[in-house]
Amino acid sequence: MTLRYKFVLPVNLILLVVLLCSLGWEWRRQEAAGMALLRSRLDEEARFIHAAGRTFGPSPRLEEFLNGFCHAMDPSASPEHQVSLIGAGGRVVATASEHARRPLDPARFAAAGDGFHSHVRDGETFLVRVSSDGEERVVVAESTRAVEGRVRETLRRQAGWFLGAGALLLGAVNFVIRRAVLRPIGRISRAVGQLERGKLGAQVESPNGDELGALARRFNAMSRALAEQADAERREMETARRVQEHLLPPAELRLGCLVVAGRCLPDGPVGGDLYDVQPLPGGRVGVLLVDMSGHNVAAALHTAMVRAIVWREAADAAGPGEVLARLNERLCVDLPDERFATAFLAWFEPGSRTLRYANAGHPPALLRHASGSTSELEPTMPLLGIFEDMPAIDAQAPVERGSRLLVFSDGLIEVADSSGRMWGAAELGEILAAGEAMAPARIVDRLLERRAEVISPESPRDDVTVVVADYEPAAVRDDLEPTGHADGVR
Repeated sequence: MTLRYKFVLPVNLILLVVLLCSLGWEWRRQEAAGMALLRSRLDEEARFIHAAGRTFGPSPRLEEFLNGFCHAMDPSASPEHQVSLIGAGGRVVATASEHARRPLDPARFAAAGDGFHSHVRDGETFLVRVSSDGEERVVVAESTRAVEGRVRETLRRQAGWFLGAGALLLGAVNFVIRRAVLRPIGRISRAVGQLERGKLGAQVESPNGDELGALARRFNAMSRALAEQADAERREMETARRVQEHLLPPAELRLGCLVVAGRCLPDGPVGGDLYDVQPLPGGRVGVLLVDMSGHNVAAALHTAMVRAIVWREAADAAGPGEVLARLNERLCVDLPDERFATAFLAWFEPGSRTLRYANAGHPPALLRHASGSTSELEPTMPLLGIFEDMPAIDAQAPVERGSRLLVFSDGLIEVADSSGRMWGAAELGEILAAGEAMAPARIVDRLLERRAEVISPESPRDDVTVVVADYEPAAVRDDLEPTGHADGVR
């Protein structure tokens, strides 16, 4: 229910009830005044009839006087007017009721005693005055029809004024409520709606100095503060995004024995995925892909920490498994309880033509051999950051010129089509086989294009990272990257 119905409607109803009550009160007041005037007139008539009785006594002249008196009365102003003089023993001495269509029995009312009596006959109300003077009693009666008619006529004339004043009052109250309450609340409501739709900094124009004006001013201050805070957070997020982009190697590069292409697409301004390629001592070239849980600045900061730890430890570690085991010890200390990570670390050893790798809970990487077969590089270790006692386990696979490594995060394959079916990794090997003649960068593009073709709008969102590395030991010098560079330990 809107405020108009919860607030304005009850106020209007109250005003209407007050107006009706005022009309009812005015009716009672006019009726009371008319009846008081009628009582006063009947009292006066009773007095001079007593005087006439004393003057004329019980004679025909008294009867003539009373008939003349009744004849002189205006029947419209004094309807059913009748007078009587009652002597001792309840005998009617004289009576007159020239204009009365329904004469009353004066002896019965005289027996009722002095005072005013109300009598209803045939639906019409009579006011009867009984006045005693010794043994004589005067009975004066008249219908109240004229009083009621005058009250109705007076109220009919005044009703227009009442209704006009009531309409003006209702209009004024509604105008004040609309201007002083509903309009400011409407402005505040619209500004709140803009705030809900993301328009931070929305302001309310409110010149009022009342409580609603104070509320609008507090809203304006809050909205400005939110806008300033959001702007500061956007600047911080943009800085974090640039820093994270700087940590990534070029999209295409030659480094030692590898030709590498990679793409990292965060779900937001920053993400929890990161890949890197670095030269290592002994002519080795390392490939790292890490996926932190979460997609915020904290996840991005943790990926930067992981990158620094991995390349520092890889310089003298016996194998990738040892590097990830040392990394796990650090993550168990530094990561919050609800955080974890998966990682794939491998390095190519041109001297032994071997790929040594460790997979910590990461999706299996694919190694395409020059012979045309494809191997899955399954996990060798569990997730990182869960418990400290992590075994250092790695594995190795032979490589030859033309071997191709595909490493990816789960955001590439854990997508659903419009029917709800997960895409999965089954098609990745087919894309690798079909793109043997393609450059690594083209394979990366094809994988991302295919994902975009499959994914539905309702599919879960996640960071996506894809790295393709071709083993070409004779293409360049073992420690040189002619078309790009990589940050980190040299």
